[in-house]
Amino acid sequence: MLNVSWDPVLIAISYLVAFIASFVALENAGKIPLSSGKAALFWRFAGGLTLGVGIWSMHFIGMLAMKIPMIMSYNFWLTLASMGVAVVASMLAMNIAVTGARLSPFRLLLSTLILSAGVVSMHYIGMAALMLDSPIIWDHPIIGLSVLIAVMASGAALWLAFHLRHQRKGIFINRILAALVLGAAICAMHYTGMRAAQFSDMAHTLPGGISELGLSIGVSVTTLCLLGMMLIISLIDSHWRTNRLTDNLQALNRQLELQARFDALTGLANRHQMDLRMQDCLRSALLSNKQFAVIFLDVDHFKQVNDTWGHNVGDELLITIAQRITARLTREMTLARLGGDAFILLVPECDDDKLQSPPLNATPMMCAARFPYAGIR
Repeated sequence: MLNVSWDPVLIAISYLVAFIASFVALENAGKIPLSSGKAALFWRFAGGLTLGVGIWSMHFIGMLAMKIPMIMSYNFWLTLASMGVAVVASMLAMNIAVTGARLSPFRLLLSTLILSAGVVSMHYIGMAALMLDSPIIWDHPIIGLSVLIAVMASGAALWLAFHLRHQRKGIFINRILAALVLGAAICAMHYTGMRAAQFSDMAHTLPGGISELGLSIGVSVTTLCLLGMMLIISLIDSHWRTNRLTDNLQALNRQLELQARFDALTGLANRHQMDLRMQDCLRSALLSNKQFAVIFLDVDHFKQVNDTWGHNVGDELLITIAQRITARLTREMTLARLGGDAFILLVPECDDDKLQSPPLNATPMMCAARFPYAGIR
């Protein structure tokens, strides 16, 4: 049998590729519950594509790490088929596992079998792509062990992809840790499967096919472009979602602040805002030795309006009254609605003469608030 040695640098690179692919796939899976329609479909597609291409890339980088005393070449179509199997299986498994509010045991088992079958098929189709004039000699117990590792790694990957998508606290660190574990599991399956292969010392490389250099360049370019693009899209999406959430939160805070200070119906100051204004007036009056006025207003027979024409008409009447009174006030005055048909007017620095001035004469203020229905005043 041919002596086989391993390039530790390429082994480390293969693990790095498996780790990055696992992290990006988990990141994409986390977008699914935050999206709907075509966006959710895209993230399911992206997660499966990323995981499939990442596993395939790790496999062929791992094969390049295997050093045997001959120059290897690879069948193009079998190499392409191995990638297609990994991608399709990953997409199907991700679509089954990460959709829905609950991951049932049946869905987990089905998606695990699909993904593990795809990974195992990808590995051994990729091994069959080696263009040798002598068949590979296989150690079947080790093949069985590699299949078992593939099933366990696939189940762990899909379980983590589902459960980490709902987590928010410490999600980045947890995804990194999960990707480290998944990367190790993927590598364990691959190198166990590679250990099952033995090569006859009479084996020679067949002419044609893809050279090791061509395969390494193709795998590197494909992996870097795809994983880099998916990671950038994911980061841009996260940044956009964060900005949108921040804008929505700021708008909600502004709305809550307005609700805390102003009456929702009339837009006037509410009881809380009036309390603050009265405290300011009281402090100012104590310092300046000037008086201020508090005038209480209500609408006569307002209950009859509600009983006769309904609460919608009563609300419109209150709005109209508030608008007409406000139009006659100066900027330093504050009109507030205490509730129902009760209003209160705060007039700072007010003396007896000012109380008799036209802006504070209650009769014209009320007469100006014409009842808006049927010409009745």
